[in-house]
Amino acid sequence: MHKLLLPLALLWLAGCASQPVAPPATDPQQSWQAHQQQLLSVPGWKLNGRLLLISEHETWNTSINWQQQDERYQIMISAPLGQGSLRLEGDLHTVSLQSHDGEAVQASDPELLLAQQLGWWVPLRALRYWVLGLPAPGDHHKQLAETGLLSALEQDGWRIEFRDYRQRDGVWLPSRIFATHPEAQVRLSIGQWQALR
Repeated sequence: MHKLLLPLALLWLAGCASQPVAPPATDPQQSWQAHQQQLLSVPGWKLNGRLLLISEHETWNTSINWQQQDERYQIMISAPLGQGSLRLEGDLHTVSLQSHDGEAVQASDPELLLAQQLGWWVPLRALRYWVLGLPAPGDHHKQLAETGLLSALEQDGWRIEFRDYRQRDGVWLPSRIFATHPEAQVRLSIGQWQALR
């Protein structure tokens, strides 16, 4: 795993080139409220980037393309070196996982489906909000930066750090999300993000 992490670390650093920085807010709490409302008013979005999943025994490094439209989502995950791809489609009530060979499995819980089929522990329903720099609905403890943007979050047993905010389609969004749990780690580096009107 360590041999894999060095080139990945260099990749993360390469993504930290000079970018416009969000200015400090006069009232961070007020700016945070306005920022939340702006993001929650976006009916849909799509992103692509890199996803790194680390568990006790395994590490997966994949590319990810995610499209979210209201409650419906489609996520394409592609492993490197021709190791195959996966498509995850669903809404609030059902989810389908299709492998590169065309086999599909359906369930009502996306997290349980990924754990059972792939051994991945990914908080998918919460990640939908975390990629926007928002807490998911439910109990949480947040830390705001002086910009009025979310810098860290504790939710559902996860510790999430939001780094390298960039302005995309008129809104400030994190470019890197680091989520850590006693059983797993999720690292997401966002290359492109676009709002869907």
